[in-house]
Amino acid sequence: MFFENSLSRRSFLALAGASGAGALAACSQFGQSREDADSAIEILARQHGVLRRALAILEEIRGGMDARMDLPPEIIAGTVEVVRLFIVGHHQQLEESRIYSVFDAANKMSGLTGVLREQHAAASRLTQNLKGLCPGFSAKDLEKRRTMGSTIHQFCRMYRAHADREDTVLFPLLRRSMLPKAYAELSMAFVQAETGFLGKNGFDETIQKLTEYENILGIGDLSSFTPHPEELS
Repeated sequence: MFFENSLSRRSFLALAGASGAGALAACSQFGQSREDADSAIEILARQHGVLRRALAILEEIRGGMDARMDLPPEIIAGTVEVVRLFIVGHHQQLEESRIYSVFDAANKMSGLTGVLREQHAAASRLTQNLKGLCPGFSAKDLEKRRTMGSTIHQFCRMYRAHADREDTVLFPLLRRSMLPKAYAELSMAFVQAETGFLGKNGFDETIQKLTEYENILGIGDLSSFTPHPEELS
């Protein structure tokens, strides 16, 4: 089960703060050399990939609810749990402790990072709201369906814009805001943090779980998103 050995928030923040020799040792422990380790931006990109796949599932769930379809409850609760643990519990903490702090130290991008932090807090609250709505949820319950649908819409709308700003504005400036050695050490610390938080195979297990949900919803095949020829005319 993914996240079975997850660290506490306090332990994770301490782990995410590791750098230098400790981070290099971690990469060796996890079978990655300094040269082979993924860069910080690559790690953030794949984590945003997890986020976007979770958003697509939530939006599909919302569409099903609008059609008053009772979807398997484990899909709703499971997707929300992936968001709660992977995005809110891991990804957001990594960004705040290791990325935004780089710009804080350089006294740059304070307006953007301020909004991004506010949105992290909002995402945490929305995720908790979704979790609270999951037990006993039925699409036939009009009031609960409206609340769930509105919460999903708020979360997805905000987080798509949030991730897009990070990908196109903040992250491209990261390497230019750090010395090469500092960026290399940051990348090593990211490898250590991800493996330590998720477990050795935690990332792959997270993707496998999302893939299962996509297949149940009928969106597991990427080609299902391609418009048919008659729809393009």
